[in-house]
Amino acid sequence: MMFGAFRGSLVALGGIVWKRRFRLTERQKYRHRLRLRAVDDVVDAIAESGVSIRALDLALKEPKESEMSAAQKYWVYSKRYKGSVKPAHWVPKWTKARFVRSPPGTVMHAPKS
Repeated sequence: MMFGAFRGSLVALGGIVWKRRFRLTERQKYRHRLRLRAVDDVVDAIAESGVSIRALDLALKEPKESEMSAAQKYWVYSKRYKGSVKPAHWVPKWTKARFVRSPPGTVMHAPKS
């Protein structure tokens, strides 16, 4: 049974083989920028409505998509990863959840003035 038509493969015998690209594709980057712009639009609309809450104040302190460098858009802080940053698409549910963009207590990702 080892060498027949239904022989085991690495995937069948070892479980799921997780494959993820190191770099984002151009399409992924484009969609990510659109999501960042959509978030910026929502934050601006809520701020213009006159609502005052802590979450809104924190969101207003974050740089807008147009103010962010490529490193700020596509890399995120990770204390467990080599160099303290990892690709944004390696974060679970990176298209849905907000994640910390910069290490706490630093201005690594502050917008350039």
